[in-house]
Amino acid sequence: MKGMNNLRQLLNKETIHENESKKMPVLIRKLCLVLIAYFACNVLALAIMGQVVAMAGNFVFGLLYFVILIQSYRVHKLTTVWSFILITAIWGFTMLCLFGFNSSFQVFPAFLIIIFFFAINEHFAAKVIFSVILFGIYMFMFNLFGDTDPFLDPGMAGQKYIRDATMFVVLLCICISVYTFSNESQSLEGKLIEYNKKLKEKANTDPLTGLNNRGMAMEYLEDFARKADEMICSICICDIDHFKRVNDSYGHDIGDLVLKAVARVLMNCTVDKGFVARWGGEEFFIAFPNMNGDDAVSVLYTIQSELRKTVVMSGDQKIRVTLTYGLTEYDKNMPLNQNIKDADNKLYMGKEQGRDRIMY
Repeated sequence: MKGMNNLRQLLNKETIHENESKKMPVLIRKLCLVLIAYFACNVLALAIMGQVVAMAGNFVFGLLYFVILIQSYRVHKLTTVWSFILITAIWGFTMLCLFGFNSSFQVFPAFLIIIFFFAINEHFAAKVIFSVILFGIYMFMFNLFGDTDPFLDPGMAGQKYIRDATMFVVLLCICISVYTFSNESQSLEGKLIEYNKKLKEKANTDPLTGLNNRGMAMEYLEDFARKADEMICSICICDIDHFKRVNDSYGHDIGDLVLKAVARVLMNCTVDKGFVARWGGEEFFIAFPNMNGDDAVSVLYTIQSELRKTVVMSGDQKIRVTLTYGLTEYDKNMPLNQNIKDADNKLYMGKEQGRDRIMY
């Protein structure tokens, strides 16, 4: 575990150049480690097969990737990238010349294009030019060596090993490259989605009570208005009775506690039954989807009963509050603001008739 941590720290070490992203050098270091291990295995396998020339070539390439690994800490990012691309291209061409197309030469162009695309920010034209040039070189090499016998004949077993091992290691490098960049991109996208979600929640939530705010309530009603031909809904606007006296007698801190206590009761009594929002000041809004007025009144009676049991303490004093409720069934034949006004008018009728009552 300690060795892995030390290796991770070494791979992620900054370059000596300031203001330069380390993501690409770190990727090149990882790829160099993979390829050094690959060529080391090849040297061993080819030594067993008695392929001295191929063994020496693999040793040289392993050494070259080791040099790139070391220089990634000291030179600019693009120098490291171009060195890696150049050595990898030479490796691919060497495999083609020595072992023919059975060496899995076909996967090298895609690998080099991926590295180049990730290394260069923007500059789409440069990426297209690089891809076209690489394709042209690939076709030239194909026409030059496509019908010729390989320079070296490692035998059936050796040929299969070279083909499969080369294909495996290049595809592994492609996977590492794509994962390195796509994983961070997906992570950033996930964080951005989560951040936007939090921003939306913050924008739609009353910070004191945790209820939806008036803006969210209007969005809810506007959405319902579009579906009013298919659904029914009852809406209620309620107001804390004599809330100004609470603030004047006990202070705004206690007034805030009262607002929170009322909000808790409203939320608890409308779970899976309604939509609750703070309408403004000491006013609250409740929507009862798929409920007619009679059903909504039943829920309001429950709220009224629970609220009468609720106590807010101010020192040794117990503070009890009540609500007055204005309830109306949504009329799809009236504008949205008229439905809201109808509930509001009933609320004020309740205030005039003594408060702590449900007007429907």
